[in-house]
Amino acid sequence: MWSRREDISNRPFLALLASMVAALVASFPRKARIDLKSQGQDKLFPNHMALVNRCVQVCSAARGGGYLDRQDLDIYDACTSYFIGLTGAYTFQWRQCRLYFGECLTILRVLGLHKMQADSNYADILGGGNNGDSSGYPQHIDKVAEQIGRRLFWTAFVGMRYVLFCLSWG
Repeated sequence: MWSRREDISNRPFLALLASMVAALVASFPRKARIDLKSQGQDKLFPNHMALVNRCVQVCSAARGGGYLDRQDLDIYDACTSYFIGLTGAYTFQWRQCRLYFGECLTILRVLGLHKMQADSNYADILGGGNNGDSSGYPQHIDKVAEQIGRRLFWTAFVGMRYVLFCLSWG
């Protein structure tokens, strides 16, 4: 991917990359300060929050307006929302955290990646199946996306519950 410069040609990849860097820098601010000073970039980003805010801006610009209306919305869009929500949690920006975690959960629900997909063999044994299933969810999802979706859903779900619990006490 690096040799093909996917960060220039693939905007969802750039958004995912920027969100991952934002979450990483927000979670390890001291390491980011050391790296920025050693590379002479401390003038461009005087503190770690300047880099975090720039990454969030790059992510938002790469996604563009109306990205939720795209027909090719996928698991990586949910991951991008999760990382930006996690960045909000690390930087105590609770509104950003709640909005993006909620967006992540919504994307996963719309894609149908939050629940167990009915395997045809098990569905026949259990008396179910996909006969007459009009849920609109994709019937064939690769196993990697399915596992990422499930794990991401429950991580974001529990994270959102924890944030709401902490805010109610604070």
